[in-house]
Amino acid sequence: MLHKKLLTSLLLVAGVTASLSVPAQAASTYYTTNPGIIRVKKTVIYYKNAARTQKIKAIKKGHYAKISKVVTTGKHPVLKTNTGKYVTANKAFVAKTAGYQNPKKYYQVNYTQIKPYGKVGYTVKRHYEGIKTWKIMRRLGTANGYNQYNQATYNAVKAFQRKHGLKVTGNVNQKTWVKLGFSKSSFKSIDSYVAPLGAHAWNGRSAHIEAMIHQAYKYLGKPYLVGSSSKPIYGTDCSGLVMQALYAGGINPAPISAIHHAYPGNEWNSRNLWASKKFQHVAYRNRQRGDLVFYYQPGTHTIWHVALYLGHNKVIESWPPRIMVQPIKNGQRSNIAGIARVFH
Repeated sequence: MLHKKLLTSLLLVAGVTASLSVPAQAASTYYTTNPGIIRVKKTVIYYKNAARTQKIKAIKKGHYAKISKVVTTGKHPVLKTNTGKYVTANKAFVAKTAGYQNPKKYYQVNYTQIKPYGKVGYTVKRHYEGIKTWKIMRRLGTANGYNQYNQATYNAVKAFQRKHGLKVTGNVNQKTWVKLGFSKSSFKSIDSYVAPLGAHAWNGRSAHIEAMIHQAYKYLGKPYLVGSSSKPIYGTDCSGLVMQALYAGGINPAPISAIHHAYPGNEWNSRNLWASKKFQHVAYRNRQRGDLVFYYQPGTHTIWHVALYLGHNKVIESWPPRIMVQPIKNGQRSNIAGIARVFH
């Protein structure tokens, strides 16, 4: 009799425990506090209202969203996005995340403004290139269609310095720059330009690709200028254009940088980008919008050009005489070394 009563008691306790565990488990399957940023694990529906009676569209796996708050007025909590849409709070469908990011072995995506890498306000010397060299050569009348600080420019700078009582070095520091008629602030602002970030942590892969392309289009029609990678009011060369596009997408390929791009020998940063192991190299047939297209020089087979793939066999590139949209292969350059993927 005692054993029977004990058994009955145990069964009752077990039943109570089981009944309590069901709602506890159910509650744990939903976010009840703001997760901040979510990534969609399975296809979900975006709704216009918290009651989820007005559908907007289906959102596929891999989508990211910023959540403004958790709404608990209905049977189950729902998440309100920063764009005013509503989505399930069910953890089986959405996961809390720090935001969109590349796998660790590739370049990591920055979500704070990328800083200039190198000396801001560098002195311009022989064999330097870039925007400051271009401006100096035009001012002194030594421009020859190739903005490299040549011997003629060096001699012209020395003559200018003698005439204006400056220390005669043949190099252009800030004092000589200002005496040439340029603003003091521009001596550093030209160097320090890094394209602003064009995508957030709660934006997915597509938004980062579009940020790159949007930045590249800001230079459309500007002149091809060797060793240049600065503000959209100026021109660039091929890798200078790509670097600013990368910055806008949140990618910092340091020690390859916009500043160092003007230094002697760094005009071939297309080669350094190609050699980087922090990009994934994919087959040409698998190219996608936002990939980098690298070309080699006929005969030498060395990398000499890089462009940003737009899709539909088009690229945006800086190629003499200017930044333009062109077919991926044309009569000027068609020898493709390979494709590098920026975002995953």
